[in-house]
Amino acid sequence: MLSVIVPTLNSERDLANLLGRLVPAAVDGLVAQVIVLDGGSTDGTLEVSEDAGADVASTFAAALAIARRDWLLILPVDLRLRGGWDGALGGHLTRRAGPALVLGERDGEGMLARLRPAPSGLLVAKSALKGAGPALDLVALRRKHGGSVRL
Repeated sequence: MLSVIVPTLNSERDLANLLGRLVPAAVDGLVAQVIVLDGGSTDGTLEVSEDAGADVASTFAAALAIARRDWLLILPVDLRLRGGWDGALGGHLTRRAGPALVLGERDGEGMLARLRPAPSGLLVAKSALKGAGPALDLVALRRKHGGSVRL
């Protein structure tokens, strides 16, 4: 149903954790492709990507070019997906409800954790990103395409 794009840079451990959370959604057919967007990691990030069978792109434009699905899920590599995220997202896609923010779990419960916004990814139609440049500005994409739907 969708292609996942994960921007990384020297994020071996975070990438392995995120890919592990995507496996059940891939088995269920929700995630059809994972593209790791990496412009030059010096740790084992690229090896983790290749071992997981993910495609690798060095620019956002290249990631868009190889994305095989009409819907894209762009996830920060350090996002900790909430339990049930895949069911909520699958239902959202089935209802053809449009773009959405995919909220992650907060990192900790202290005052500083509560002051930071919850990390989030973005579900967006590939067609909405035509003409995107080579760089990814996830914050700007969230503002432009995130809408009011939060999963």
